[in-house]
Amino acid sequence: MAVDTQQIKGFDDLSAKLRAIAPALRKKAVRNALAAGARLVRDAARASAPVLSKPVPYRTAGLVKKSIVVRTSKVAKRAGDVGVFVNVRPAKGARFSSKTRRLLGVKVRTRTQTRVSLRGARSPVDPFYWRFLEFGTSKMRARPFLSRGASKLPAALSVFQVQLGKWFDRTNASGKVNP
Repeated sequence: MAVDTQQIKGFDDLSAKLRAIAPALRKKAVRNALAAGARLVRDAARASAPVLSKPVPYRTAGLVKKSIVVRTSKVAKRAGDVGVFVNVRPAKGARFSSKTRRLLGVKVRTRTQTRVSLRGARSPVDPFYWRFLEFGTSKMRARPFLSRGASKLPAALSVFQVQLGKWFDRTNASGKVNP
C-alpha cells in the first residue's frame, strides 16, 4: 500500500503561535479543529458502509454505519499530545466491582460482575464483524468503507486549518484567549 504524503506550508508559524497559548486552551482548540476534520472522514465512511438488505440472525441493520464515530485518542492524551481517530465503536463490555472483606482475620479481595457484557457473536448490538466487512475473509470479498473515508484526509486537513484559523481570528479579535 502506497503512503500518501502532504506538504504543509506555514507550519513553523503555526507552531510558534500555538506555543504562545496556554497548554489547556491550545489542546482544546487543536482537538476541536481535529475533530471537525475527522467528522468529514467519518461521514464519508458512513456513506460507504454496507447495510444489511435482508434480516440475519443476531445482526441489526445499519449497526456498523451507526457505530462509526470520532473518538479522542487516549494514547495521545497520556503522551501529552492531542489526537482523534475515526473507527467503529465496540459494544460495551462487562463491568466489574471489587470488594475487600475480612475472612478469618485475612483481607480477601473479590471481584463481582455488575453487568452482563453486550459483546459477542450473538449480540445484536456488537459490530465486531466490521473487520470482516472492511478486509474480507477467505469466503467473502472485502467491502472497504473506512479506507474510502480515509480518502477524505486531504479535505479534512483543509477543514482543520480553517477551524484553527477561525479560532485564531476570534482570539485576536476579542483580545481574550477563548476557544
